[in-house]
Amino acid sequence: MSAFETIEFDVNDGVARLAFNRPEARNAISLQMREELPPVIKRISTDNDIRALIVTGKGGSFCAGGDIRDMGSIGGSVEVGRNRMRATGTLVQALASIDKPVIAAVDGPAYGAGFGWAMLADFVLATPEARFCASFGRLGLAPDLGLHYTLPRLVGLARAKDLIFTAREVRAEEALEMGLIYRIVPADRIADVAQEMAEAFCNASPTAIGVSKMLLDQSFAMDLRQIAEAEAQNQAICFASDYHADAVRRFLGKKPFRFKWPH
Repeated sequence: MSAFETIEFDVNDGVARLAFNRPEARNAISLQMREELPPVIKRISTDNDIRALIVTGKGGSFCAGGDIRDMGSIGGSVEVGRNRMRATGTLVQALASIDKPVIAAVDGPAYGAGFGWAMLADFVLATPEARFCASFGRLGLAPDLGLHYTLPRLVGLARAKDLIFTAREVRAEEALEMGLIYRIVPADRIADVAQEMAEAFCNASPTAIGVSKMLLDQSFAMDLRQIAEAEAQNQAICFASDYHADAVRRFLGKKPFRFKWPH
């Protein structure tokens, strides 16, 4: 396990696990955490041996958002604050650009920036005690961590406005109903379910997953002609991959495919 103070990070058999580790502050994002996260995200993005990422929180919380105590101690001009948040935006783009499956395992609060982190995942698992909230409005702030991008795409513009303008809390059942999360899992099972999903992706084609994820994330800004052209390029890349050749051999030899989704 890597030596960090505010996060835990490890990689085992192709599965990376990133855990927010400030349970005494409900894993609120401190200035130190902001410094520890970028090299981890870069490692996940560039390490071809990592095939899937699990993001979670320690101590019964996912992430309560930005640490309000740090907000009061920063000071400086508007320009300083903008530059600091632009650095956060760079981190968001780096996380969103990871062309591997990202699974968020959410227990307890996912507030503010923590909500943003969860919504950047490809799959969000939540315990019955999970709580989601774009809490920025309570502090007179506007959302960050990509929520203006992710929420309209997940739940539509009207519901995105509801969540952002009201800063209301959403429990797991409502989050599932509106499409914020993938599945509700008992607290004593969520780590295992996330691990099973991540391990399954380790047996999938990294090429097919990668090009599909990137195109899906860009699809709202493209027309059908552009998507058809991108699909042609993606398929040509996949046809040429060793994974596809092996899958064809397995099929012709009546052997099971390597990729199988867990029950």
